Amino acid sequence: MQKWNIANKIKEEYDHVSIIKSLERLERSPKVKFVKKTLLKKLKGCLYKIAIIDFEGSPVFLCGMMIGDILLTFYIENYLHRDELYLVIFEALKRAKILSFFAFSDYERIELLNMYRFLRVQGYGVSAYAFIKKFPIINLQNTAFESLAEAIYSINLNSKTITTGDSLFRNSKIVGKLFAAHKFPEIISHNRNCLINENILFRKRWYKNYKI
Repeated sequence: MQKWNIANKIKEEYDHVSIIKSLERLERSPKVKFVKKTLLKKLKGCLYKIAIIDFEGSPVFLCGMMIGDILLTFYIENYLHRDELYLVIFEALKRAKILSFFAFSDYERIELLNMYRFLRVQGYGVSAYAFIKKFPIINLQNTAFESLAEAIYSINLNSKTITTGDSLFRNSKIVGKLFAAHKFPEIISHNRNCLINENILFRKRWYKNYKI
């Protein structure tokens, strides 16, 4: 779908509360942790029919989503439970696929395919999630090597103010070390900050560029 068509479509009204409740009720193993946070400062303007998605780790051990002013986090504390996390992520995307998904880079799109292949190799029947192979995620980057910090600066916003509390904003490679040290609050905080920044980029740059 052309980007300007998406820009028009995402202003349609929808029941975001029911989608969030559906994601909260996802059946999952106790090994797959779930955390929900509501932003204290409400987002200004229209409630767009979108979700921001951001993965952490390679392989992925955490999935963060932002729908409206709600931040949802699914994660595992040990790679032994990758399969359980990936099934939860697929089911979450299945329940929320009426939304247009955005991410900062093509990493999320590539990792979804890796998750799909991993589950097939592990012997899981993934026919119900065949849609994952072509699941559309729109890249918010202007260029392939644009960093999130550069993108924030490009819209003339105070980067330090927006990213307060996120010591990993310009060095996300440390996430792997934090995972090994089981410092999950720090990782979740970083992921939430990325989601918020990507949401700002969507509103201030992507949507302004493609709306008609």
